[in-house]
Amino acid sequence: MFGSQLNPHFGATASLALLGDLTSGATAAGTGQSTAYAITTVNTVFTTVAAGTGAVLPVTPTVSANDRLHVANHGANTLAVYPPTGGKLSNNTANVPALLAVGKCADFLCLDGTNYSALLGK
Repeated sequence: MFGSQLNPHFGATASLALLGDLTSGATAAGTGQSTAYAITTVNTVFTTVAAGTGAVLPVTPTVSANDRLHVANHGANTLAVYPPTGGKLSNNTANVPALLAVGKCADFLCLDGTNYSALLGK
């Protein structure tokens, strides 16, 4: 699990991600949650973000409670970051994305494998 690679005290014994996994140069995709770019690494840096495109956070078994993911928007437009289908970000309505402005980053804490808490950079 992502977080277990960052801090072994989270208690997970297996992982699909390795410490330091980074996707740099990612391209945002789709115009909604179902067609957005699927985030698969702990750290994802988007360098190409067309207007209206986005990314979707992973769901269990890829992540579990206490896993943290970092997303950076180095593209030219706002990046929509969606929770997994049916999930919520910071207790918002299900399936509503966080909007990550150009040049900003965000950390997402997985609460239960589907829902996340979002810490957006100012």
